Amino acid sequence: MCTLHLWYRVFPGKPVVFAGNRDENLDRAWDPPTRLVDTPRILGPRDRVAGGTWLGVNLDAGLLVTLANHEGTLAKGPSACSRGTIVLETLRHASADEARRFAEWVAPACKSYTLLIADAERAYVVDHAPGSTQTYRLLPGCHVITNARFRAPDDPKARRCLRRMEEVAREGDPGPNRLFRFLADHGRDSPDASPLCIHPDPGSRFGTSSASVIHLTPDRRLAGFWFAPGPPCSTPFASFHP
Repeated sequence: MCTLHLWYRVFPGKPVVFAGNRDENLDRAWDPPTRLVDTPRILGPRDRVAGGTWLGVNLDAGLLVTLANHEGTLAKGPSACSRGTIVLETLRHASADEARRFAEWVAPACKSYTLLIADAERAYVVDHAPGSTQTYRLLPGCHVITNARFRAPDDPKARRCLRRMEEVAREGDPGPNRLFRFLADHGRDSPDASPLCIHPDPGSRFGTSSASVIHLTPDRRLAGFWFAPGPPCSTPFASFHP
C-alpha cells in the first residue's frame, strides 16, 4: 500500500515536489538509492527480489517516475512484466511525454498499478487494470496516488492526504523537514482507511518500509533526494546525491 504525493508546479522554483511512503512486506530485501543505470543516469532504490525499482529519477532528463500497486494485486496471477521493471524502463526516456507514451504501450502486459510520471514541463498518471488503461495529464496543484484506482471517489485515505497537502501548499515552500513530518502521519478519517505511516499489526510483517522526498528544478536538475530506510515517524532521512 504505497502512497505518493505530488505538488506539481505549486512552489516557485520547484515544479516537482514529491513525497511518498512505500508499504511492503518488511522482510522483502532492497537496497537504498544508488546509481541504477549509467546511461542515462538513473538514481533510485533497488528491489533485490524482482529487480527494478518502485521509484527513481533520470538525472539527465530531470524525470521522476514512481508506481503504486493496486490493492490486492501483490500476488495475484501471472504477468508478462515486472512492475519494478516498468518504472526502470520508463525512466530511460528523455521527457515525461516520451515516458507516458511508453507506459501506455507496455501497460496491457502487466498487473494493475498506478504510475506517476513528472518533469518540469508535464506530469501524467497512467492508471492501469486489466482491460482498462487511463491516462491523466495533471494540472498544477496537489495530486495523490494510493492503492485504489486514481481519483476513486470512495477513497478516504486520498481525501485526507489531499487535505493535508493543501495545508502544506498554503504554508508556502516546504523544506524537506516539513515533508518528513508530513509523511509521518498516523491519523485516519475512517476506520476502514489505513494511516499514511503504517506499523505492522500483531503477527504481521507488512508496514511502511521506506519514505522518500524529491525536489526537481525548472532546468531539469535534481535539487534534493532524501530517503528514510524505515517508517518516517522514527527513521532519520539521509540525503542522496548522484
